[in-house]
Amino acid sequence: MNAISSLPRLSLIIPCYNEATRVDLMYAGLAAFIKEWNAFLEIIIVDDGSNDATAEVLQHHPVYVAHADCIRILHQENTGKGGALKYGCLLAKGDFVLTLDADMATHPKELLNWLATENNFNANTIYIGSREHAQSTIFQRSNRKTVGHIFNFIVKLLTPLSIKDTQCGFKLYPVKWASTIFKDLQTNGWAHDVEILYKAHLFGLQIKEMPIEWHAIEGSKINVFTDGAKMFFEVLRISTQIKWSFNNKKIRKCN
Repeated sequence: MNAISSLPRLSLIIPCYNEATRVDLMYAGLAAFIKEWNAFLEIIIVDDGSNDATAEVLQHHPVYVAHADCIRILHQENTGKGGALKYGCLLAKGDFVLTLDADMATHPKELLNWLATENNFNANTIYIGSREHAQSTIFQRSNRKTVGHIFNFIVKLLTPLSIKDTQCGFKLYPVKWASTIFKDLQTNGWAHDVEILYKAHLFGLQIKEMPIEWHAIEGSKINVFTDGAKMFFEVLRISTQIKWSFNNKKIRKCN
């Protein structure tokens, strides 16, 4: 670990849905990170209504038992990834909130690399992992990359966002902005990232894409051939709905 003057108070939010076979992988990454993060740390794992053994495996895993003082496991009925992140973010007590996927496609220790280059995180900036960053190291299948490029084209077509990779789950938010943006989240599914970043753009926040090491993990349910139309209409709905909602609030304030 590079020398860093001070570490921020940090909350990790991890959504889980039917991840029983990958809980070992998740907890191995968390155990390694706990050893490195010498400051306030809370880890909030949200079981989003799993119908496999996820809840039981989470609760009885030796890493959880050893670190129950900083790991909190929450359960809710299934809402989708966005809904799980919303539940966790609204309970976060850190100064910054890091969202990441249970499969540890990007290891939480990547945050230490970010700090080594940023020195300190800005309270009005959202830092997002980008698989399209020139300095990122990516291990993935070609069809997964194709899906990403299609989705990115749709996002740029329908929103003012110029971000190269909206969908990477590894994102760092100042807690005050995480609470503000997630509080009224209307998209609970996989496209929630677009709503979150679109709102951040409308609030005037800086969105900074950061390099990561990212490994594709088996188990993705995205189909490059059947999901294109779904992507288009979901982003169209978000773009129209968020723009109308934001402008409506501005009109009410003026009146």
